Amino acid sequence: MSYYPILNAPYCSGETTLYNFPPNNWEPADKVNQYVNLTFTQDGIWRSLTLGNLDYQAYKKIDNNDVTNLIPEGALPLLSLSKSMLPRTSKELPVLNCNHTVVPAYRSTLSLKSDSATTSYQGEVNPFPPQASLLTFSPFLQFGVDIENYLLLLNLEKLPQNRMVEVEIYDAHSKLMKKKQDAYSNRVNIISLGDAEFDEQSLPVVICREMAAIPLYFSSYKKGKLLSLEHTHPPASFVVHGNRFDVQKQLKQYWFSQLRNDK
Repeated sequence: MSYYPILNAPYCSGETTLYNFPPNNWEPADKVNQYVNLTFTQDGIWRSLTLGNLDYQAYKKIDNNDVTNLIPEGALPLLSLSKSMLPRTSKELPVLNCNHTVVPAYRSTLSLKSDSATTSYQGEVNPFPPQASLLTFSPFLQFGVDIENYLLLLNLEKLPQNRMVEVEIYDAHSKLMKKKQDAYSNRVNIISLGDAEFDEQSLPVVICREMAAIPLYFSSYKKGKLLSLEHTHPPASFVVHGNRFDVQKQLKQYWFSQLRNDK
């Protein structure tokens, strides 16, 4: 039941491309037109609007300008495809009646565009459990004159709230905290890394003990003249043999104990 957010970042606007055809040719899929939906939080509930229909084997691009007058300021715009219309309001994130595949999953193109450049990746977001946590390492920062680095934390949960959590950013070698900032559920949280004093020899570690998220690393040169967008996978995705989620639990327990904000 994947959703496809429209991102935002400094100097950029977001654009998401939806595809109504499967990402492989070996898993079955209904060859049907689907509804294009916009879902967002407002006044403590989920609201969904139908933006139109998408023919089978077609694609559609939707950007921030297309939805800015339809959602409250600061709300996360979530796009989706479904074979049936979504309820106009719901207390939990609607379950989508749509095609799905296992490997690879249905994805969209999530883009950030400035006046002179575009950067993107193939992605989707599914709701995280509220008791989950985040551990991510970033080798993707870029350095040089006029380069700015940001961490974009994308979270989605079933309940239509913006609960506040704390994000801790450390240097993996010294284990010193470099920055601490609040973040919110059901948002794209933009965290500047320019004041964290990282350099080419640094390995940043990002921890959120009370919320899971997709970590996106965004770099901008000369306020949007050139752009870069990278993301890291959860630690479990690098485990080939054995119980990958037990390994991830052990990794989190180790780093959470080593990196403490009360030191």
